[in-house]
Amino acid sequence: MPSNRRSDTFRKELIEEFDLDPDHARIVDQAARILDELDLMESAIAERGAIVQGRYGPQINPALEQADKHRKTFMALLKSLNLPRETHAEIIDMTEATAAKARSEAARKAARARWEKRA
Repeated sequence: MPSNRRSDTFRKELIEEFDLDPDHARIVDQAARILDELDLMESAIAERGAIVQGRYGPQINPALEQADKHRKTFMALLKSLNLPRETHAEIIDMTEATAAKARSEAARKAARARWEKRA
């Protein structure tokens, strides 16, 4: 059964392109799990928005901070693989495009919510 998860594509492309030793394969697996978690966070951000109702009123969605931490961890794992710079750029572009899309969707949803409150 084909998968359309970003992590599966990431894992498959790296395994096909590079001869990874077991340690590097484990790093790729960790990075892929982080991509899965990041996708869940970005979906939650897109669904709930950048601003959510907190205990004491509106607050920045905590998933934004967690997603940022996951991106940094992902990049650290990626750098530890010592892949060619071209590969880094392709993967970075892939993750940044997804992050930008989630931020844009979250901003649209927050703007819509603000507009609906005015009406």
